[in-house]
Amino acid sequence: MRFSILFFGLLLLLVLAAFPVMVAGEENATPTHTTAPAIITGVTREIVTTALPTKQPTAEPTKEPTAAPTRETTSVPTKEPSLTPVEPQTGWVTIISTPSGALVTIDGTTAGHTPIGATELSSGKIHTIQLAFAGYEPYETTVQLTPLEHTSVDATLKLVLGPGPVKTPTPVPTTPAQPVGAGKGWIRVNCNVDGATVSFDQLSSGCTVSGGSCSSEVSVTGTPFKTFTVQKPGYQIYTGQITTWPENGQTIDLYATLNPQQSYGAIEVLTTPNGALVTLDGTSQQYSPASYSSVLAGTTHTIQVSAVNYQPYTSTVWVESGKSATVNAQLVPVNPPTSTGSVSVSSSPSGADIYVDGQYMAFTPSVIPGLAPGTHTIRLQKAGYDEFITTVRIVAGQRTPVTVALGNLPPTVGSIEVASAPTGASIYLDGTYMGQTQPNDYFDLTSLLQGSHTVTLRLADYQDYTHTVFVTGGQIVTVNAKLTPVTPGPVADTTGQITIVSTPPGANVFLDNTFRGITPVTLNDVLQGSHIIAVKQPGYNDAVQTVTVTGGQTTPVSISLGEAAATPTKKSPASILLVFSALTIAGICIAMRKK
Repeated sequence: MRFSILFFGLLLLLVLAAFPVMVAGEENATPTHTTAPAIITGVTREIVTTALPTKQPTAEPTKEPTAAPTRETTSVPTKEPSLTPVEPQTGWVTIISTPSGALVTIDGTTAGHTPIGATELSSGKIHTIQLAFAGYEPYETTVQLTPLEHTSVDATLKLVLGPGPVKTPTPVPTTPAQPVGAGKGWIRVNCNVDGATVSFDQLSSGCTVSGGSCSSEVSVTGTPFKTFTVQKPGYQIYTGQITTWPENGQTIDLYATLNPQQSYGAIEVLTTPNGALVTLDGTSQQYSPASYSSVLAGTTHTIQVSAVNYQPYTSTVWVESGKSATVNAQLVPVNPPTSTGSVSVSSSPSGADIYVDGQYMAFTPSVIPGLAPGTHTIRLQKAGYDEFITTVRIVAGQRTPVTVALGNLPPTVGSIEVASAPTGASIYLDGTYMGQTQPNDYFDLTSLLQGSHTVTLRLADYQDYTHTVFVTGGQIVTVNAKLTPVTPGPVADTTGQITIVSTPPGANVFLDNTFRGITPVTLNDVLQGSHIIAVKQPGYNDAVQTVTVTGGQTTPVSISLGEAAATPTKKSPASILLVFSALTIAGICIAMRKK
């Protein structure tokens, strides 16, 4: 009898033990409405077959230099890809140099000019990276990446012997002939392109740039030149003013920056999974697969890819005239918040721009959450200080501290800091996209060769802002641009912009329940009227805000997210019954033994 009772009790125990598994299976079979989607919540996708960009980006201030942002014209949600995510067999390298603007080739192929953020390379292979800059010695190094590894190259270029772009001693005259007049001096023209020819006041006389500069002998008592012109086939002609004339035995320095003549190519972006949000140079948005035509050639462009529950992807791509460049972005899935980590970045002095894996995130001090475990590149830039770059390893569930004391810039290079009203304007330095203006902080451009540089700002519904500045070694040039709205036409503008920043950065942004990127972000071509902005960051409380957009204007949104309280683990009723039954059976056994 006692064994029958014992057998019945053990059978009851087994049934109750199986009950939680059955319940769990039923819960998994029926998802709740609050479960986050695998890819993108509420994304509507538009198949883009042709792009109609402006042919001359600088001629029309209200148009983007490439394809206009995709409008959501269909209510069909993006389908989840059936493809199982595969670990990419690639890594990324970020390349900076002092001075910046050096031409980079990777395995013999042009990759652009420094700084280059997060260029994708195949893993398991040795890659050769070369940097070249007129007047400086060539630089070469090699890198070998493991899958998903982020690494960096920080190159300090050395001046070549002889006249260089920043050399100050007076050169020995190339011709012994004595010029007409009582004394002689020299005009030295520094240029970023060797082989360029220099002329004065549209005369044929002058010199040819070699090693970053060339010198012309002049009479100190002769008629002073008023202008100088620098030109080379394939580049835009540069003309500058001569405001100082040398005294006897003196050399004056002039500076010219040649920009390639405008030509166009294309960029194709493929992603795994499909349906991810693709952003070109911070403005033009499409859903993958994305196709951009009439993209300015001869320069680098920044591609950003984002999707919910995937690590953001950033890469730079060089576009050649008449050719199409292809970007294959394999997104890395993350399971926030338990499977991600964070980095806390601080600097002395504070206010340095923070780039994570080539993407601007915030300024110091700041915490960057939601990073996938593994290596990540942290780059800091602040005007007047030397650029800093390092690689950190992120551990899931942990916060990695990065504290940096920034060093001073070398006296041979300078900086530009840029701000605009309104913010969110795209910044182009000498024709190359650099980033976007941010609220409450200057956008810093560092390690710039001294001389003339052109800063252009573009924002939809505002006129292009262009300003040429002269950078002096060791100094900071400040550009505060007040953008001028485009004069209203006969038809009222029915769209505006929204600039969104969050603390912490890197949060998912939803506009009317459609995923539109990660903070900080500028949303273009938003229909005027009331809209709902939702900002979500795993581990933080969601924030929802209603904004009103006015046609032709920019609406700023700044959101601070609070950390979510830890959810206590609840015991299921089945677990309680299991414990109770075990105690009951134990009691029966003890009672039977006493009998």
